[in-house]
Amino acid sequence: MSKNPLKLKIAYLYPDVLKSNCDRANIDVFCTRAKYRDIDVTLHEIYGNDKVQASKYDFYYIGGSNIEDLGSAQKFLLQNEDELKIAAISAVPMLAVNCGYQLFGNFYQLHNQAQIEGIKILDVDSIAGKTHHFGNVFGTCEFLKNKIVVGFENHGILTYLKSGVSPFLILKHGLGNNGRDKTEGARFNNVVGTYMVSPILAQNPHLCDFFIAVALRVKYKCRIPLTKLTDDIEWFSHNYIVDTK
Repeated sequence: MSKNPLKLKIAYLYPDVLKSNCDRANIDVFCTRAKYRDIDVTLHEIYGNDKVQASKYDFYYIGGSNIEDLGSAQKFLLQNEDELKIAAISAVPMLAVNCGYQLFGNFYQLHNQAQIEGIKILDVDSIAGKTHHFGNVFGTCEFLKNKIVVGFENHGILTYLKSGVSPFLILKHGLGNNGRDKTEGARFNNVVGTYMVSPILAQNPHLCDFFIAVALRVKYKCRIPLTKLTDDIEWFSHNYIVDTK
């Protein structure tokens, strides 16, 4: 067991109803990169009517790719809306991927259906489009000093950013949120929503380390430098997407 006093607790929201192959991989990458630095990581999976306490967790993750499961997840999320908003406002890092991105927004709307309310952490509106966005995507990330972030997008719902958020990425390649404004994802405080389902943390070690560093800084109220890791395989995968666009 590590003698390092640093500890992080992860809340993985509703993995039973919101799940895809990338989600578990993102969680595993986060945990592994933290443990390589002798940071003790505890993963808590949140199910159904479980109550979330904002102060209990240091990093939140929500994913999913099945549209038919959005209704169940939406009901559970609304029960924890207030606590999740407290965490977001307190700058606790969160990553919301695909369906989770939509549910963290104002609403989502499928074809010929009424709007379904989100929990409004991200000021975005999501509406079913006529085309499917599918393929490699990459762009510059302002909070990573304009370094490139890469991934694979796969979504038929289009998302429109409002005044309360900034883009996660300014696109250099791909369709992104809606194919019009050259943006991908959205950011508020340390909450990031994205349609990149690669998994994103495996192909972008600098992004994963950002979440780890911020989680430590928010919890311990000081900057804690991260030990540098050897990331040859990760950067090979990252650069392949850029080089083969």
